[in-house]
Amino acid sequence: MLKITDLTAQFEDQPILTGVNLSVAPGELHVILGPNGSGKSTLGKVLMRHPQYTKSGGKIEFNRQDIEELETWERARLGIFLAHQSPPAVVGVPAQDMLRAAEKAQAGDLKPQSILTFKKALEGNLEKLHLPKTFLKRAINEGASGGERRKMEIVSLLTLGAKLAFLDEIDSGIDVDALKSIVEGIQEFLKSGKTSIILVTHQEKILKLLDPTKIHIFTGGKIVASGGKEIAEEIHRNGFKKFLS
Repeated sequence: MLKITDLTAQFEDQPILTGVNLSVAPGELHVILGPNGSGKSTLGKVLMRHPQYTKSGGKIEFNRQDIEELETWERARLGIFLAHQSPPAVVGVPAQDMLRAAEKAQAGDLKPQSILTFKKALEGNLEKLHLPKTFLKRAINEGASGGERRKMEIVSLLTLGAKLAFLDEIDSGIDVDALKSIVEGIQEFLKSGKTSIILVTHQEKILKLLDPTKIHIFTGGKIVASGGKEIAEEIHRNGFKKFLS
């Protein structure tokens, strides 16, 4: 589904990504661990063509298509989804209206589902994430806690029918109940075997609740090691020192 080859990128004149190689197949869950400032969040932003970051080399292919020339909205329409590390509030824009507009944009030339079908699906996704239906008419993330904001990111992911999700610290700063809801949402998204996730995290708890396909260590702007849960256990015992060299 996703193939990243020798990807390099910079912020202004500062190199951030220094040669990322990553392949993700349908149905896979890839976890990225790494110290702060190593470039993990930048990878997601470059994947979605954030305007503040410049891709300086390498190749990104999604479903065997080179997406070099595609704008952010075109990548989203293909099925790539980015969950923000710090989801913003959008005052005056109800969540239902934003997601309906996004769903229509995703459909492109195809006819979108009826408003009743859409609303029923959205309400079902809210229920799965243990959020009240009042969130439909509330402005996006306005007055919401950190856990509620992150749960709404997963609601958006399930509602918009993405194929590949880049979840940037979706488990950061949330309580046990919110974490359980988010894990259930991730499992729901992956259950078809046709979708994939790249999950950036610093938390050991979420790894105990999920079954990653691979865990990658990200330092110095690239992946320096990959493995199973044993590699995460090594990090949580001894930190990243072994990999920094």
